[in-house]
Amino acid sequence: MPPPLDLDRLADELTPVRRLRPAAGALATAAAVAAVIVAVLGWAGLRADLAEGVLHPIFLVRAGLLLLLGSASVAGVLAMGQPAVGRARAGWRWAAAAAAVIPMAAVILALNAPTPVGGRLYPMNGMQCIGYTLVGGIAIGAVLTLWLRRGAPTSPKRAGLLVGLGAGSLAAFAYGMHCPHDDMLYIGLWYTIAIAGAAAIGRIVVPPLVRW
Repeated sequence: MPPPLDLDRLADELTPVRRLRPAAGALATAAAVAAVIVAVLGWAGLRADLAEGVLHPIFLVRAGLLLLLGSASVAGVLAMGQPAVGRARAGWRWAAAAAAVIPMAAVILALNAPTPVGGRLYPMNGMQCIGYTLVGGIAIGAVLTLWLRRGAPTSPKRAGLLVGLGAGSLAAFAYGMHCPHDDMLYIGLWYTIAIAGAAAIGRIVVPPLVRW
């Protein structure tokens, strides 16, 4: 028969930890996004129309959806750092559904537009979009992962997916400050690939780092 546990001794060995504050994680993420924007603008430059103070409607739609998806995903990550029974964390799903309108619209436009699809893809720019998004997403995702390691995520796989989705969306938002293309087909293809790639990286890399 095993000896009884000495609860008093175990309690004496515990050390207090500072409470994890989602606001601190949000501020750290915002700082990382700002740093990525500065890096993109310093390396690639600002869009010509933005430099002239002109806002294209498609640019606003793209930026708004990416910011919405990224913010909702990050909010889900921050909530997972403090698990609680009955707490709803489905906001990122609604944001993802809204963002899915862009690739769906791209397919419809590709099938109905008179311009050949090949002339609207700009693969070199598309690869640049993917590269900037993944590199920026890794930087933002690293900040989120370091914050989440101090918490108690009960679903590391979902946490990894949300880290990648949020970081990728916000990095794509940052790259959008330079991206010169407003064609829905271009946006629907390359931005979707970039964000999906960031989500896949997060899903694979993050769970082992935040598992209890």
